Amino acid sequence: MIGTQRKHSTLRFGALPGAATWLSVLVVLSQASTSPSGQPQQPATVPRVLGKGTGGDGAWSCHSAAHSPTTVNLDEAAGPEGTPAAIVEFAFSPDKYNWNWADVEVGGVEPGHFKAVRLTYRTQVAADFARLNLMVSESSGGSYWAPGGLPLSLGRFRTVTIAFAALTLTPWSKDANGKLDAHLVQNISIGLETGRGGKGRLVISDVELVPEGW
Repeated sequence: MIGTQRKHSTLRFGALPGAATWLSVLVVLSQASTSPSGQPQQPATVPRVLGKGTGGDGAWSCHSAAHSPTTVNLDEAAGPEGTPAAIVEFAFSPDKYNWNWADVEVGGVEPGHFKAVRLTYRTQVAADFARLNLMVSESSGGSYWAPGGLPLSLGRFRTVTIAFAALTLTPWSKDANGKLDAHLVQNISIGLETGRGGKGRLVISDVELVPEGW
C-alpha cells in the first residue's frame, strides 16, 4: 500500500544561490475569499505556478519504500528552453512492490478557487514502465489521484491538465464527504508504483493550480 513507509528527502529552493530569480509567476494573481490579514480578495483568474520555478513555497520533498530509494534535486537548466526543473531519481528493487512520491506544497497559495492541476514533465524510464501517478492531498488527510495514472513522456516534455472533479479517492485514504475540497488542497504529489526493478528519472518542469476557463 503506497505511503505506509516513508523515507524523506527535502530540497529547500530558497537556500540556494539565485533562488529569487526562479519565481515564475505568469501574471499577478488575485485570490478569493479572505486573506490572512482579513482583507477580501477576488477569485483566481490565471494559472498559478507553485513556487520558485517549481517547489511550493520553496521546497520539494520525497518519500518512498525503503527498497525504492528516491531523491529530488534541482537542475537550473533541465526544463524546457533551459528553465529550472525538479529532478526525481530512483532505483527500484526487482520482485518487490516499489513506490515513491515527490511532493510539492501549495504553501501560501489560497487554493479554494482553482479547479484543476497542470503538470509539465518528462520521463526517463523504460518504454514499458508503469504509468505516472498524480495525487492531490487535503490538509484534513484525504488524498485523491488520477485514475489510471498519466502516460509516460519519453524524450520530450508533456503537459497534462487534470480537473479536481476527475480525481478519485485513493484506496488507502478516507474522507468523510468523499470528494476533493479545493480549499483544503495542501500537496501535489507525483510518483510511480510497480513490482519491477530498475532505475529512472522524472523531470518535473512546472506544477500549476489552474482556475476555471484555463
